[in-house]
Amino acid sequence: MRKVVTSIATGIFLTVYFSLVGVAQTTTVITTGLNRPTKVISGPRGSLLVSEAGAFSPNTGRVVVIDRNTGVMHPLITGLPSAVDNLSGPPDPDGTTAILLEGQSLYIVSGVGDAVTNIGGAQVPTGTDSSPIFNSVLQVFLPPHFESLHSEFHMTIDDQNDLARGRWVWIRNAEGRSIIVRLVVNMPDYKPEPTPTHPDAVRSAHLYGIDSFGWYLYVADASYNMVYRINKFTGHATVLAEMPTRPNPLFGTIGGPTVEAVPDNVRRLGRKLLIPELTGFPFVAGLADVKAVDMRTGEQSTIISGLASAMDVLPVEEPDCRTGYYALEFSANQLGGAPGRLRYFAADGSVSVIAPALATPTSMFRDERTGSFFVTNIFPGTITRIDP
Repeated sequence: MRKVVTSIATGIFLTVYFSLVGVAQTTTVITTGLNRPTKVISGPRGSLLVSEAGAFSPNTGRVVVIDRNTGVMHPLITGLPSAVDNLSGPPDPDGTTAILLEGQSLYIVSGVGDAVTNIGGAQVPTGTDSSPIFNSVLQVFLPPHFESLHSEFHMTIDDQNDLARGRWVWIRNAEGRSIIVRLVVNMPDYKPEPTPTHPDAVRSAHLYGIDSFGWYLYVADASYNMVYRINKFTGHATVLAEMPTRPNPLFGTIGGPTVEAVPDNVRRLGRKLLIPELTGFPFVAGLADVKAVDMRTGEQSTIISGLASAMDVLPVEEPDCRTGYYALEFSANQLGGAPGRLRYFAADGSVSVIAPALATPTSMFRDERTGSFFVTNIFPGTITRIDP
């Protein structure tokens, strides 16, 4: 995702802001002041868990707890790997990208941070990474009722170095409660991709979505455009699926001959993974989609087509036992500076707009009891609630 979401997003944010002024909306901003929120998931007892990429200083990635009713936020884990990178244009924080909660275990995914930098249009290793565990998956063993704690667990750079060495880390908060952290896998930060003018050029990795089933985690890489299957216990990673490029219909006018897929989330539905694809430059509206990937074979099929910039998808069972899908889009037209939106794709083929103007949305959670959605908006740093 980092290589495709550019300064265009600033224009999208401003467009949404001014379009909301004086206009009746079904959406409510319940939380502000977040540092690049990337994913939102359900927490215990009426809470939300949100991952934050970080602020404009190293190792400020966080996981925060938010009350669904009041929007009040407090940090749960701070000091997670993050740094400012320039891979998408203007410098911007990149750190914690995705989270997954299974009982008392929280899996935390980190992006590339500053392990790679852009020099003269080519990506090259920095050699001075702010963290030794970028592009990693951590497992955190949380205490009971962690959502009610009033002081955070802070990870230090020494903790990160210990994790990189394969050690388990024990962190205590001000209330005397403890968490245990282990490194599940630390993926390479880049792979060689030399060019005639830049023989040292690389392509950065960028892990950006996670789900699980049984012994395995399924993690999307939004730079290599693939989905990994990772053993939770051994950390052994294999490529389950590579998302193919597609022809660029604007080739000859703007962009190259092909457009990259860019998977940016993973949602399990039975024995399949739902993979929303953002697509790369020139962000052609109607070219993005949602793929279903067979968890055993990696075989791919298209579930929803004709999207502008898919960021997230949620399946829902309709009354006749068929499946419909909510699809979240970062922007209805990125080059045109259009806001993001949430739509529903019914099993009968009909499409309805749930929320037409969202400010750079990246992830959503739906409360099945109330029908309300909670959406992360990365650049304004907010959580929006969309009521039925």
